[in-house]
Order: sequence, then C-alpha cells, then structure tokens
Amino acid sequence: MRDLVPSADAKLIADATSVIADAGTDLLSMIERVVLGAGRLALTLSRKDLGHAPSVPPDRINPTSLRFEAPIKLRRRGVEARLLLDGDVLPRDETLIANIAKGHAMLDDVTAGRSFQDIAEGHGVPVKRVQQILEFAFLSPLMVRQIIEGWQPSFLTADWCLKNDIPADWSAQDALFRSA
Repeated sequence: MRDLVPSADAKLIADATSVIADAGTDLLSMIERVVLGAGRLALTLSRKDLGHAPSVPPDRINPTSLRFEAPIKLRRRGVEARLLLDGDVLPRDETLIANIAKGHAMLDDVTAGRSFQDIAEGHGVPVKRVQQILEFAFLSPLMVRQIIEGWQPSFLTADWCLKNDIPADWSAQDALFRSA
C-alpha cells in the first residue's frame, strides 16, 4: 500500500487497507486490465476506481505501482484449465489416484487366482471395467510418483488413460507421455 500512495500517512494506509480488506469491497471493479502472455500475467489496477474504494484521492496514487506482473503456468487436466502462479501446484487428481489404487487391488486379486467375474462382482462393476482399471496398475513407478505429487503431464487424467492405449513397458510409457 505504501508504494501505491507514497505520501500517505499511517492513518490513510490503515483506513485504505481496512476498506480494501472489507468483504463488501468489490475488488474486481478495481481491475482495469488483465493481460495473459507467454508464461506471464500482467494486472493493471484502475487509478480512479482504486482511489474511490479506500477514499484516497486518485491524484495521490502512484501510477507506476498500479501494474503487477507474475510468472504463470497454464495447466490442463481433462477439460479443466488453471493458471498457476510460480510455485503453485495443482491439487492432486484424486480420481486418477483412486483408479491406480483400485488397479493394484484388482491385480492382487488376479494374482491370487480370482476370476475377472468374481472381481467384478466383488466391486459391483462390469468385467470390462475390471479390465480397464487393471491397466492403471501397470503405470511406471515414476509416473505414479508424479501423479501422487500432482506433477503428471496435464493431459494425463483417468479419462485419458481409459481412452488411450498405454504400453506396459515403462520406457515406452515415458516416450508416450513426453510426446502426447
């Protein structure tokens, strides 16, 4: 706040800060312009609207402090896209993680000698679904670690895995995931 109003005294800064922090203040109306560029987000505040909100005369607001820039990353997951500020991490894909866990549980059942039909009945799903979910058990340990940490390729969702052939060979998976 001190950069925005360089000649402000402590009371003016405190008053302006409390007005801006007040839930009734419409912060979006103070944004004049947003520019998304390659790996950057630039946000410019409106000098006039910012001056009205905290009762600071617009001519006392430093115009060079109205523009903020930050590095960003665009991450896609299925149909969802998110802008992440540098250092932010997408929330983990819990559906994908659950399918990996189910795949391993079903693989344990298969190796214990249970039939696909028995496994399907035990999970209340069709046999075809058991066969699909089993594929998740063959993801490479590196990819599983990336998924658990939220750093998998942005296209890699449970839906994508179900619709695409994923090789069992981990080197081939790595090549596929780098090229897709």
